[in-house]
Amino acid sequence: MGILSTKGIKDIPKKKIAAIIVGVLAVIYIGLAVFFTNHFYFGTVINGESCSGKTVADVEEMFSHVSDDYSLTMTDKRNKEFTIKSKDIDLTFHDEGQIQKIKDSQSSFGWIVGVFKNKDYKADTVRYDEAKLEKLYNGFELFDKNYIIEPKSAYPEYSRKTNSYEIRPEIYGNKVNKDALYKEVQKSILSGNKTINIDEAGLYVQPKNKADNSKLAKAVEELNKKVKMKVTYDFEDRKEVFGGYEIAQLLNCDSEGNYDITINRDRMIELLRGLSKQYSTYGDPRKFKASSGKEITIYGGSYGWLIDKEKEADELTKVIEAGKSVTREPVYSQTALHRTKDDIGNTYVEISLSGQYLWYYRDGKLITSFPVVTGNTSKGHGTPGGIYPLNYKQRDTYLNGRNYSSHVNYWMPFNGNIGLHDATWRSSFGGGIYRSNGSHGCVNCPYSGAATIYKTIEKGTPIILY
Repeated sequence: MGILSTKGIKDIPKKKIAAIIVGVLAVIYIGLAVFFTNHFYFGTVINGESCSGKTVADVEEMFSHVSDDYSLTMTDKRNKEFTIKSKDIDLTFHDEGQIQKIKDSQSSFGWIVGVFKNKDYKADTVRYDEAKLEKLYNGFELFDKNYIIEPKSAYPEYSRKTNSYEIRPEIYGNKVNKDALYKEVQKSILSGNKTINIDEAGLYVQPKNKADNSKLAKAVEELNKKVKMKVTYDFEDRKEVFGGYEIAQLLNCDSEGNYDITINRDRMIELLRGLSKQYSTYGDPRKFKASSGKEITIYGGSYGWLIDKEKEADELTKVIEAGKSVTREPVYSQTALHRTKDDIGNTYVEISLSGQYLWYYRDGKLITSFPVVTGNTSKGHGTPGGIYPLNYKQRDTYLNGRNYSSHVNYWMPFNGNIGLHDATWRSSFGGGIYRSNGSHGCVNCPYSGAATIYKTIEKGTPIILY
C-alpha cells in the first residue's frame, strides 16, 4: 500500500471530510457520555478530596478511609496548634446518599457543559459524638483564663508627672469568639476541612474602640480641662487645695462605651471623709485653758464643725463638671462660732462641775461669774461634761418633766433638754448642794447671773463643762 499523497486527500470531497470529523466527535461524545453515566466529571472535588473520574462506590470507599485518619488543626496568633482527631470524637463515615445526589446532579450527556462549571462540592458524609467534641473543645488551653489576653479599647490614662491625660492604644489580645469558632469547627468536620487559621478566619474578639476614635479625642480634651482646675477649700486660717491627681482619681471614662465622663461618687465621699477628718471638729477632744489657769482636755459634747459629706459631694460634682477653679467653703451639717483651728474662740460659758462655778467670757472679757447648782449625782441626774453649742434662748417659759413643772425667766438649752436657767426657788448656790439636792441635769443659776448672760449670749456659743 502506498502513502496517500496530498493530491489524494485533496481529491476527497470536503463534505465527506466534515462527515468523518462529526462522526469521530459523536463517537467521543457518546463514549464519554456513557462513561459519565457512572463516573464523576473530571475535576470533581468533594470535601477537598479529588473524585475525578471515580464512581460513587469508589468515592464512598475513599471517604470511609478518610474519616479514619481525619484531623482538624486550629492555629492561633501564637502559632500554637490545637488538634481534633477522628478517634477523639468517634468520627465515622455516614453518607445517607449524599455522594449519589452529587453524581445525579452531573448529567451524563451534559458533560460538555459540566467542563465549565464549578465542581467543588460539600457533602455531609460523617457523623461524630457531639458530647465528646464539646468536652475536647472546652478543654483547650485556648479558652483558659490564664492563657487569654482580653481585648481592650483605647483609653485615656492620667500621668501624675505631666498632670495630663494621654491616649493609650487599643489591645487586641487573643480572646477567641468561642461560639463562632465552635460553629466553624463543626462546619469543617462535616465538610472535611482540615485546618482553621483563627486569625485569618476573623474569629478573635476585637477591641470595641480604637485610638483614632473621635469621641476619645474629645474626652481627653475634657479630662485635661478638669485636671487643670483647682478646688480650694477655705478654712479661714487654713486652706486645702484639690487639683490634678486628686481630681483625676474622681474621674471615670467609659472606654468600652462612648467615652462618657462620670464622677466616681464613692471615691469622692472617701476624699471628703479625709477632708472632714482633718477639718471637722465635732465631738473632738480639745485643749482648754480654764479660768484657774490650768490647761485641761475637754472630752465629749456636740460642739464644733461637721462637714456634710453627701451634700458637699453634690456641690463638688457640680464644680468639677463646670471645669473651673473655685475657692469655697464646704457644706456643713453643723457649724460653730469660729472657723479657725481654735473654734471655741474667746466667747464662751465655762462651768466647773466639780467646783460648781460658772464664768461667762465675751470677746475675751469676763462678763460675769457666779456659783451654780448642777445635776443631782445621788439620783443619777449628773450634768454631762463636754462642749456644747447653745441651741437657742427663750424668756418666760415652763420646764416640764416627770413630777415637776418649773417656771423660769431665762431659758438657754444646749444639750437636748439640759440648759442654763434661773432658779428663783433656790436661796443658795455652789458648794456640795448638787450631790443631794441638785437639778434634773440643768445648770441652775442665780436670777441676776442668768439675766446677765441672756442679754448678750448668742446661738451657737460654746458651753464648756468639765
